[in-house]
Order: sequence, then structure tokens, then C-alpha cells
Amino acid sequence: MASAERSRNAKMTKQLLRRAYHHSDFVIPSTFDIRHPSLAGRLIATRGQLAELIPQIEAADRIALDTEADSLHSYREKLCLIQISVPAVTGIVEAGRKQHGLGMERDRRSRLQRDFIVDPLRDLDLEPLRRALEAREIVLHGADYDLRMLRRGLNFIARKIFDTVVAARLLGIREFSLRALVKRYFGTELPKGSQKANWAKRPLPARMAEYALNDVHYLLPLAKRLETELDRHQRLDWFRQSCQRAIEQAATARTRSQDELTLAHPRCRRA
Repeated sequence: MASAERSRNAKMTKQLLRRAYHHSDFVIPSTFDIRHPSLAGRLIATRGQLAELIPQIEAADRIALDTEADSLHSYREKLCLIQISVPAVTGIVEAGRKQHGLGMERDRRSRLQRDFIVDPLRDLDLEPLRRALEAREIVLHGADYDLRMLRRGLNFIARKIFDTVVAARLLGIREFSLRALVKRYFGTELPKGSQKANWAKRPLPARMAEYALNDVHYLLPLAKRLETELDRHQRLDWFRQSCQRAIEQAATARTRSQDELTLAHPRCRRA
């Protein structure tokens, strides 16, 4: 291909990407592969969409959850996003067993679970969501912050949790950030994000939506791996006691200092 033609093609590609970005908050050029190609369909922002999500939560015994708040942009932080990962419909046959490579592994996991973002800043009645979550085991990474935000924003107190940070520490894993654990167990590098992101921004940009979904996407398979290791090392009872204490502590209302809020911020837990 001639140099001039390559230059024209590159210019046209940039123009198309720029035009798409301006017309849709869910189309954005990215240097890392898009693991959630249908972001718009994952955003729960209407009562109808929430009504479709609730039965999927109720059908599961265990779901994964993460939250985002605007603690760095508001005097009194508020719940801005609730990311939820639920197992796919029961009975799905594990796909891609003969396929190899990280891309195929991600595709296989995507068939076994579905990830969503609930927007609590929209005019939604979140009481059905709170009731649906009550009877489920909730997988979290660094549960304290999320449990407190859910208590404040959703009036939700968990009954049973699986904290992947607690599990990793009980197994003697020194690097227990989400990024490190995903790299350790799945060989995948999660992209870094800004610790100063404003999660109250609407419409939610695609890059932020994808980043938020990545925070919950690996939690269900990660919990399964960690649970197996805890059982092998006979530390499951110790782990469950630690998780129960975390629930009790989060249910106690208290005012935290700015230093505590910064240290507990999800970006610090993920780095």
C-alpha cells in the first residue's frame, strides 16, 4: 500500500472514531481490548431495566458487587454506581474447553456470568434491589467501604459476604489488590484508572463504565479459586468468622476521618 494511501486511511479512521465518540458515550477508542463490548446494555438506569435485573439476582445464591462514590468530589460522599455480577442462566454448559489463550478464557467466563451497572443517581426505587440482595452471599473486594456505602445509600446490611481481600491475606498472599489477584489467578492485566475520577458525572463515559465493570467482572471466579485454597488449607471457618466481623463493623454507624476515607477508597484497594 502506498504511503499516501495509508496516510489517508489513518486519517479517515481517526475521523470516524472522533465522530463516534462525540455521538455516543459508549463508543470510545481504547489501547486495551474491550472486555465489555455492549456497555450500553449493561447500564441499569430505568425501572424497566431494574425489573429485568432483579430475577437474575434472585436466581443466584452468590453474586459479586462493587460500588463507586464521589468521595473526592463531594463534602458528603454519595453512592454513584453499583456494579453487580450475576451467574448466567443455570444449566449453561461451560463453553470453550478446547480453546486456548486469554481471549478465549475471557469469552468463556463472559458466558458464565453477566455484569451490570446500576445507577443510583437516577430516579429509581432501589427497594426491590435491596430486598433481592438481602438473601444472597455477596462477593466483595475490601468489603468495609462497599458495605458502608450500601448501608448509607441503599439501607442495605449484608447477611453473608465473601471478602476476597480477607481470603487472600489468610492465604498469606502479600499482593492482594484486585489488580494483583487478577494477574495472579487469570494472567490478565487490569488497566489502571484515575484515582480522581468523578463517578457522579453523567452521562457516564465509556472508559469509566468499562473500568467500573472490570472491578466486579473477576470477583465470582476469583472467590471460587480462593475458596478452594482456603478449604485446602483448612482456613474456611477462620475466614467466615472474619467476614462476619466485617458485616457487624460496617453495620455500626460512625463518622470517619478524611484519612480513613482516602485509604478505604476503591482506587486504593485496587492499585
